[in-house]
Amino acid sequence: MPEATEQLVHAERSVLLFSGGLDSTALAAIYRPALLLFIDYGQRPADLERRSARRVAEVLSLPLAEESLGIQAFGSGLLQTESGAQLDAAPSPEWWPYRNQFLATAGAAVALREELSAVLLGSVAPDGERHLDGTPEFYRRLNALMHFQEGAVEVLAPAINRTTEELLDSSGLEEDVLGWTASCHRSNLSCGQCPGCWKRMRVLAARGISGYEWGSGHE
Repeated sequence: MPEATEQLVHAERSVLLFSGGLDSTALAAIYRPALLLFIDYGQRPADLERRSARRVAEVLSLPLAEESLGIQAFGSGLLQTESGAQLDAAPSPEWWPYRNQFLATAGAAVALREELSAVLLGSVAPDGERHLDGTPEFYRRLNALMHFQEGAVEVLAPAINRTTEELLDSSGLEEDVLGWTASCHRSNLSCGQCPGCWKRMRVLAARGISGYEWGSGHE
């Protein structure tokens, strides 16, 4: 059983959880998995993410599946409520309790359905500074649990020791693709006032891309 932090070798046997954000878009370009999977789990920016996922998948010529996961009642923070109300245990404003476990489990189920052997998540190194389900140890444990169960699907986070900037450097993606990404935590139009938007603005600005709204630089 490979460690969850190892880079995936057999990308053609994988499902990539795909939000249309910078990290998952870079992973899609690098690994070109068998299937991209967008999940509407009740997050407030679901429509924005769906539009981005569809457009980026089209540009990269990769197949996209879309599923719904009814976990809205279990959420909290910016992704779930307009007020951004957080639980006392929340380590960051966008924290949704056990979100990556929910999503990884759904992705693994889709992998089994499609006769694939692994599910990829797009966590990057700085995510572990914000919440435990963005750390290498979390993915090591989750991978061991999922692999133990029927189907033995691997749960992999191939970018867990890399930054978004490093991923983009490896991806070769240009502005004509990056402009279609979206990373907002609170709205179906990029709000510019949440951690996701701040990260996207910072990373794109460092690459000399001046337009920050979804679809910037196009049409």
